[in-house]
Amino acid sequence: MKKIGVFICHCGINIAKTVDVEALTKAISEYPGVVYAENNKYMCSDPGQNLIIEAIKNKKLDAVVVAACSPTLHENTFRGTSERGGLNRYVCEMATIREHCSWVHDDRAIATKKALSIVKGIVEKVRFNQPLDPILVDVTKRALVIGGGIAGIQSALDIANAGIETVLVEKSPSVGGRMAQLSETFPTLDCSQCILTPKMVEVSQHSKIKLMTYSEVEEISGSVGNYKVKIKQKPRYVNMSACTGCGDCLTACPVRNEPQIPAKPQYSKRIQADDLSVLDKIINTYASPGNGTTGKEMLIQVMQDINVQYRYLPAFALQYVSEKLDVSLPHVYHVATFYTAFSLKPRGKHTVKVCMGTACHARGAPKILEEFERQLEIPHGETTKDCMYTLETVNCLGCCALGPVVMIDDDYHSVSTSMVSGLIKKYATVEVDNG
Repeated sequence: MKKIGVFICHCGINIAKTVDVEALTKAISEYPGVVYAENNKYMCSDPGQNLIIEAIKNKKLDAVVVAACSPTLHENTFRGTSERGGLNRYVCEMATIREHCSWVHDDRAIATKKALSIVKGIVEKVRFNQPLDPILVDVTKRALVIGGGIAGIQSALDIANAGIETVLVEKSPSVGGRMAQLSETFPTLDCSQCILTPKMVEVSQHSKIKLMTYSEVEEISGSVGNYKVKIKQKPRYVNMSACTGCGDCLTACPVRNEPQIPAKPQYSKRIQADDLSVLDKIINTYASPGNGTTGKEMLIQVMQDINVQYRYLPAFALQYVSEKLDVSLPHVYHVATFYTAFSLKPRGKHTVKVCMGTACHARGAPKILEEFERQLEIPHGETTKDCMYTLETVNCLGCCALGPVVMIDDDYHSVSTSMVSGLIKKYATVEVDNG
């Protein structure tokens, strides 16, 4: 039978305050196979480690159990101590009686009883431990990073900059992840693209990084240092070296889900004559003969005028603009949804913006917003049924000293809840007078 030594740490008072260390030492010394048991206030200190080394030599121990804190902290310490005492490092085990016992109990008797059970269990484990010798294996100096978000990009760059060949796999057609969808980043409120785009460019051009987008890991086999990874790279059906990201290929792709691609629709046949006249007038303002301006170049100006005319961008107008300017409909919608000045839903004749910045919030802006919602009978973000008012919230209107502040169209108002009804009637009256 192995001669096992058990060494119990007080860990200052972390263990000893709850566990009766002296009683535990006495009890475990009587357990079969344990030929020596001792405790120390700080077993990880030099005196504590020397105690273990001397016991290994003097008692001719075959294995060691250290009852102390988590092995995450000191397993390597005590295995090194065992080696210095002449034992193989893998016949040393740790019993966690701090995190698993003293820290989770108040009753001293219960904690001591539980600690004894934990130590006995580790004694039984070490009884069957065999000496192990470390081996050396050849390692393929190549790394795989799965996921091309900001964390994956930075990881790939750090590894590659250390001189190690790196493969970055991303299932989407482009790297960037969720961060690419953000407008601002905390806490500096910097544009996410200002931070992300340089890293995206660097990772795509780095000589040590192989970027595999639109790809997925299907299988991983092998062992540490010599993994084999099977990666499925999805077909793109485009020449990536010539791609500009315009999106026009979507309407011409021969392998889309639709069995046939219908002919390009003529939206002008479906639009009322009055609307057709308005849209043609706006488009012709920017499409003067001989000015050399392309459809994409005049798209934003055209959409701005349409947004002013209708107070939003109707679907029929976007379809007609796509047809007349020869710009793909996906690109038109991309522009329409990118700029916050554009709206795809009908908006009121008057826009009410309630500032919810820190100063306004502290001075009662939430109550102001509730009163507008009650009076207009809509939640913020919506438009009244008569299309008279659209109610919105904004983070700051830049006049904190006047808070709480409400902006109606281009006018700023320092508002109290009692003033809400009057403001609503005022702008409704202005509309009637102008009519």
